[in-house]
Formats: sequence, C-alpha cells, structure tokens
Amino acid sequence: PIAVDGIGFIVNPKNPVKKVTSDDLKNIFTGKFTKWTEIKSEQDKSQDEEAGKFFKGSIDKIKLFIQRKNSSTYDYVLDSILKKTEYSNTAVVCSTSAQVLYNVRNIENAIGIINMNWLTTGNADTIDSTVKTLKVSRIGDNGRQYDFAEFHQGLIYNASYPYRRTIYVFSTEQDMKLSSGFITFLLHNEGQKVVLKNSLVPVSQPVRTIQIN
Repeated sequence: PIAVDGIGFIVNPKNPVKKVTSDDLKNIFTGKFTKWTEIKSEQDKSQDEEAGKFFKGSIDKIKLFIQRKNSSTYDYVLDSILKKTEYSNTAVVCSTSAQVLYNVRNIENAIGIINMNWLTTGNADTIDSTVKTLKVSRIGDNGRQYDFAEFHQGLIYNASYPYRRTIYVFSTEQDMKLSSGFITFLLHNEGQKVVLKNSLVPVSQPVRTIQIN
C-alpha cells in the first residue's frame, strides 16, 4: 500500500443539500429517491426547509451521473454503498471524471461520484469550488449512525470519512531490483509528499488534522 483515495459525492454549488446518510446515497443512486425533497434530515431541519424552497417543479428531479462500468469507482459504490443493488436505469454513464464534473457544474439538480484527486491540488484550502462535496454519515448494518464527515484528506486518513480505498503497487520482481527501490522511494518522506501533492492520502507518514471553528 502506498496511498489512500477517497470516493466523494458532488452536487452543484447552488444545491442547498449539504448532508446525506449512506442510506440516502443508496436510495438516490438506486432510484428509490427520484426527487431532492425526498431526502429528510433528522438533524438539520433547515436543510429540508431550504431544499423545499429551492427545488420547485422539474428542478426537483435528481439527475444522476456515474462512472462507466469498467471503472473501479463504479464497482466500489456498487459494493460498498448500494450493497449489490443495481444503479438506477436513469443514471447517465460518463466516460471520464471530467465529464462528471462538467455536468454537475452546469446542472443545478445533478449529483455525481468523484475521486479526491480530481477535486484538490493537495491542499484542502484549494478544493474545487465549482462543485460542492456532500458531508456523509454512514449507517452501519447494526443501525448505528456515525457522525457526518466532510470529504477531506485528513478525515479520509483517520477514517472519519467512510468511503476510502487503499492504492497498492505490485511488482513481479522477487529480488532487490529497480522496482524495489521505486517502492521504497514511494513509501518514504519524499515519495509520500508526491502522494499528498497529487491529492491522495499518505499511508506511511503521519497526517495531522486541525479543526478551526
């Protein structure tokens, strides 16, 4: 393992919805929820009120944008969030992450799936402001609901943000050869800086998060 990546959910910046649970995401991407106003927040009634005011008529319809079927992100969401339930047949399949971003930027009632390294330049302060990432609260199989967590490198590192996956480097060489040196470089300070600058999360270097209110 050389890095950790996060899977985020983005909406148009005008969308008043800020927080969703894992159940909400499942209902959205399987098509059980077809309207934004069907999402109800027990902890943030103001979100429901704002959504009710904003989403009127046809704009209330949720427009889904997902990755292509041979994408690992497609499979990750299918396994981890949809629990093997198929994506809605109304979802628009995008060939690239750039296409997902383009649609969400330009369609007020859109939602899309994106990787962390498509949104930042290694610094959460420079996250792409042309889209908005949703805070997510995972609900476990036992019914326990966890805190809402922002899509942020530090919260992906400490697993507060629930949807993350490990990135591995594989080598067929059994002896100490060039690939061994490259992997060693990636796991040490300078290599992990490269990981961080490419908006992934280091695995062998400590990451400190500071909450500023």
